[in-house]
Amino acid sequence: MADQSNQRHPQKHTPNSTHLQGFWCPSEFVPNIISFQNHFQALDDDIVLASKPKAGTTWLKSLAFTILNRHRFLLSFSPLNTTNPHDLILFFELSHYRNGRLPDFAGISSPMLFSTHLPYHALAESIKQSNARNVYVTRNPLDIMVSQWHFLRSM
Repeated sequence: MADQSNQRHPQKHTPNSTHLQGFWCPSEFVPNIISFQNHFQALDDDIVLASKPKAGTTWLKSLAFTILNRHRFLLSFSPLNTTNPHDLILFFELSHYRNGRLPDFAGISSPMLFSTHLPYHALAESIKQSNARNVYVTRNPLDIMVSQWHFLRSM
């Protein structure tokens, strides 16, 4: 039987990317991902929005936020009118667990809404073992590449 601890550590490297647990990610996010996997405790009513970068993440976050908060905000007073969806629904690996942070979600009302670019197999075990809802959006890979090219070109 293979040593399970080695599966959580990077296997291959390029200058800016690491092959971690069967997928490539920016090397700077590896500690955040490991921390998320080790510390996040999902609740049964959590909602996790997942997608590859440039696959419809902003759209998915906007839609989910609007549905989840439809009784809380009138459309004309929605925080989405003034705030980027990425600032309203933070990524596990990019925000919540960045730089060694261990967030405390105790004060947040349920259901909690999170997002990630991680594949299902790399999610925290507590998510997979709970009744948390996972919503994955996908897009034609060619469209993702074209969107990524335009995004990088604009920078």
